[in-house]
Amino acid sequence: MQEHEWKFIVGSYSWNVSDTTFHLLQHVENDTYVVHTPNGKYILRRYRQGRYSPDQIRAEHEWMNILGDFIPVPKVVRNTDDDSVSRLAISNEELLYAAFEFVDGQVIEKPTSFDYSNLGRLMRKMHNSTDSVMKRLAPQWRGWHRPKYDLKQTVEEPLRNLLDFGVLSDADRQRCLEIAQELRRRFDAFGSRKQFIHADLHFGNILVTQDKWCCLDFDECGFGHRAIDMGVVRLHLKNKEKSLEYWTDFITAYGDGFSREEISLGTAIRIFYMAGKIPKRQDVEDLRSRPDERIRRYLGWIESEIY
Repeated sequence: MQEHEWKFIVGSYSWNVSDTTFHLLQHVENDTYVVHTPNGKYILRRYRQGRYSPDQIRAEHEWMNILGDFIPVPKVVRNTDDDSVSRLAISNEELLYAAFEFVDGQVIEKPTSFDYSNLGRLMRKMHNSTDSVMKRLAPQWRGWHRPKYDLKQTVEEPLRNLLDFGVLSDADRQRCLEIAQELRRRFDAFGSRKQFIHADLHFGNILVTQDKWCCLDFDECGFGHRAIDMGVVRLHLKNKEKSLEYWTDFITAYGDGFSREEISLGTAIRIFYMAGKIPKRQDVEDLRSRPDERIRRYLGWIESEIY
């Protein structure tokens, strides 16, 4: 973090200039820092430029505030302007930041059958809770200003990114076109239900404390078919080469609500969406390493779900 940035952040939250330090925790979708101050520790997020508007980020925080009544989530910290978003203008660009309370917990690195059952129950509770609150939220509530996981967001934009990615072969592009065509054909089966989804709930976004599981990283949250949330779990099971051995534990604990076809489609759509972000994330070191091989692996997983 550059000097002008940390001075701005320290001033935004009235932290002590001489006794506040920033340590980069993660550089993936956004930059995440651990902030040490004399009064405690915080998490600071610097959002990827151009990814979300200030209103979309405030909407994310509104959902976190509401969900905090039902499931453990980090508390959003407001700045000296009583805003949850801090905005720093640099030339013709704007950097956006948000701060959260620090949760002292551990990531589950090797989830067990028991953990996947807990994850299923936690996701079901989140879905049921948001169903109940959405019925009483006013149309003008700012939390509605979140992305929709529609055909454009999950298929058309990822396809364009993949076709424009120079490292892919003609054969790779043809696979992308064929998969996109199949996803378009099936997408109507999802209907137009407006359901809240986390869109990235997996064990990497959960911290376990002594008495609770705390859900993190709501920056992907929005509205779409909940089979997409199911697909996140299946994607991470595939990525960890678990051969989906824990899928039954997860889905049994979650309960009824999805057909096998919906889950397969939700999984395929979530993986295609993920693959489509790789060309735009080449500043992330892990994604710069053989991105063509990663994308081909994702395409294979998608094909295993829909063919």
